[in-house]
Amino acid sequence: MIKHPLLIAAAILLFSSVSVLAAPLPPEKPAAAPVESQPDVNQENLKQLVETLESDTARAEFLTNLKTLLDQQKAQAPEEEAPAPLTEQIGVRNFISQSADTYERFLERHNLSGSVVNQGLGSVIVLMVALVLVICERKLIKKLNRGTNRLAAHFEIATGRLTMYVRFLNTIGHVLIAAVAVYTLAKIWGVEAIDRFFESAAARSALSNVITVLLVLFLAALVWEAINIYLAYILRQANSNNHTRAKTLLPIIRNIIVAVFAGLFGLVLLSELGINVTPLLAGAGVIGVAVGFGAQSMVKDFLTGFTIILEDIVRVGDVVNLAGATGSVEKITLRKIQLRDFAGTVFTIPYSEIKTIQNLTKDFSFYVMDIGISYSQDIDQVIAILRGVDEGLRQDDSFSFMILEPLEIAGVDKFSEGAVVIKARIKTQPLRQWAVGREFNKRMKIEFEKDGIEMPLAQRTVNVRSLDSKPQALAGQAAAAER
Repeated sequence: MIKHPLLIAAAILLFSSVSVLAAPLPPEKPAAAPVESQPDVNQENLKQLVETLESDTARAEFLTNLKTLLDQQKAQAPEEEAPAPLTEQIGVRNFISQSADTYERFLERHNLSGSVVNQGLGSVIVLMVALVLVICERKLIKKLNRGTNRLAAHFEIATGRLTMYVRFLNTIGHVLIAAVAVYTLAKIWGVEAIDRFFESAAARSALSNVITVLLVLFLAALVWEAINIYLAYILRQANSNNHTRAKTLLPIIRNIIVAVFAGLFGLVLLSELGINVTPLLAGAGVIGVAVGFGAQSMVKDFLTGFTIILEDIVRVGDVVNLAGATGSVEKITLRKIQLRDFAGTVFTIPYSEIKTIQNLTKDFSFYVMDIGISYSQDIDQVIAILRGVDEGLRQDDSFSFMILEPLEIAGVDKFSEGAVVIKARIKTQPLRQWAVGREFNKRMKIEFEKDGIEMPLAQRTVNVRSLDSKPQALAGQAAAAER
């Protein structure tokens, strides 16, 4: 086996020889120029190199050793350091460490553990300061509670979540005050176990990580609540103005923001704790591809739902017919639609099950009527009565804003068994066609009764034929039936 020094010398000699042979002849130098001294070459190394190159086995071993040497040099090369966490870049961790050192020097400078009297006096001062801090914290928490209640009432949001934040801050404050008081008392009375624990590198690292996590969570909660309040404000404005498009999109946008927001702040939190998130991102991509192949129907639901929402085909509050179910749209997500019919039944329909969408309340609606009258009635008189009913309905303030256009009468549509059918329709605002149609039917019935217009009922006429020519046969059949 050829050792590393011999490898290095042989490699240098080989590369130098090749370079000299391949290089062009240098130009002649002036006589006054100094002659450069050539490095001494060990004859034994040169002879050993020649023998190695002449032997196939030795040459292969020589190349293997060179590759091994290169691999060792690469392994010993310093790796690129990961970027420092954000809290360390902005100086939060240095500030925490400097604050702890400053407080420790403050305690050492005042020498509170010099005598029993100093220890007792220092302990009383520490407890009094801790009590004052607790009282101040309670007052601050009360002010925060009043402020959160006013904020929730102003923006019409739930107070439970804001109250939870205040309680969490109250707990953190109590724990921080207690920890500082215990550390100070341990320094005063010389409790080495507690003193060593607080001054150890592990405790300081844990404290720094805890404060970092709390800071990240505080920023995340602050940003999220600001976004949530803004979305709630927009949704409230949409409800007051009856903007169904905004009411449809805002819950979906909110869910997307929650997912993205949770992912980003989760990665930031892991990065602050010193965890390399690059492998996690690569693994998430692989898992996403696997889930995409394994849940094709779900992916189809998402893509179809995104198309339906983007093209504004259905909105929350519309009355639609989907997959054989008819009802009012209560909820729209990126994967499904929920309908509630007149009886209160809720239908949950995935987008992949939808083939045709029948929207009964898109932009405007029509109330279509098939009005049946008897064959003996004057059709022109009936049409005049219908127009009069429509005119009175459009002059009524309770219904005028619902009707967009006057009554449209198509004319005689068909002749049924017992009635002449006149088809007509009223154009209304979305979701108003049923209220307008019911009121129109009521007033039409009253006007028809005043003018004597007959609206025939469903009936059947039976003609009885006399069978006097066969009285004996009928009598025999009746007697057989009685027996």
